Amino acid sequence: MMISTAQAADLLGVSATRVRYLLSKGRVKGAYKVGRTWVIPLFDGMPVVTPGTRGPKRNWSKRREYTKAVIHVNQRVIRNNLKTGERNPVITVKRGSQNTYGHTVEVNGPCRVMYRPDDPLKCGARVWIETISDFQVI
Repeated sequence: MMISTAQAADLLGVSATRVRYLLSKGRVKGAYKVGRTWVIPLFDGMPVVTPGTRGPKRNWSKRREYTKAVIHVNQRVIRNNLKTGERNPVITVKRGSQNTYGHTVEVNGPCRVMYRPDDPLKCGARVWIETISDFQVI
């Protein structure tokens, strides 16, 4: 997945100016320019910044642990709604040990749609969306 300098700055917890400085020094792994725009790849959900060779150790960016959110449609609830005529929420958002249920989910950032028929989730879902971005359940 590729992101822009503003998105990389948000993930690293630094300013966009600092990210552009690191890019100009060649310290962001795999980054390249398309026209006037930098394209930054993600490795395990984060851009990789190589350490500098001079000065004190970095303290401007402590790597935060992001818990990915898994969004999927619960087929059992859909079948139960058809059978009983109820309107229970069918979308489940799992982040950590917390489940949130809703009818609509808006993801505010990059996400990835996964299809794994041979390796489903523990709940049995074979198609789901993964994201570390913020989201809103409606």
